[in-house]
Amino acid sequence: MTTRMVVALLAALAAGGCSGSDDESPAAPSRSPAATPPDRVALIREEHLPNVELVTHEGRVVHFYDDLVKGRVVAINFMFSTCRNACPDATRHLLAVQQALGDSVGRDVSLLSISLDPERDTPEVLRGYVEAHGIGPGWTFLTGRLADIELLRRSLGAYELDPVLDADRTQHAGVVILGNEPRGRWRAVAALSNPVRIRQAIERVLLPPSQWPTGAKVVNEVPFEESAASRARVEPPDLASLPVLE
Repeated sequence: MTTRMVVALLAALAAGGCSGSDDESPAAPSRSPAATPPDRVALIREEHLPNVELVTHEGRVVHFYDDLVKGRVVAINFMFSTCRNACPDATRHLLAVQQALGDSVGRDVSLLSISLDPERDTPEVLRGYVEAHGIGPGWTFLTGRLADIELLRRSLGAYELDPVLDADRTQHAGVVILGNEPRGRWRAVAALSNPVRIRQAIERVLLPPSQWPTGAKVVNEVPFEESAASRARVEPPDLASLPVLE
């Protein structure tokens, strides 16, 4: 599934020039003022974080940016309660992530799941979904007006480039969008990734780069496992058939 995360990461542009003076002019050289680099955090907020009104599974009216994202680290995915394709597995993976992160969920990072079927997924329905899956504090399920949710989905880049595919809710983009809003640090990870990999991605968004685990510590936490399907696709070569180099 081709997905697109549309987050602006702009380079600063500096403009400046010098005009010299000759012996006939006593004026000192002048320098044009350097252009102010764009504020990346503000740019992302204006272009990709609409402050639409939503309702939590607890029935609380909130605004997406002001109440849920501003000044926070967030992990956002889109789902709907009657989804029978990838959503159940995505929810299980995120539940494993919530359990692994423990008390930091709700304190250091907030999990946000937004319904793509708001007419069916009322706060009461979403509250039942939370209870049925044993989801703990710090993970908020959200519904609202369909037009607002579509604006939010497209602003965050969780859409398919193929408009026909994008219109099919059952084929929605299966990504978790990770953001450190005050730092302007955003990325995405597949919702069906190993939960350890999702947790590692969240930690990289949360922590400054100097504190990121690296190398063997990261790789060995989830060693590569070759599947039977991958082995079936790759046939070992017949070494006896290879020419001998002299």
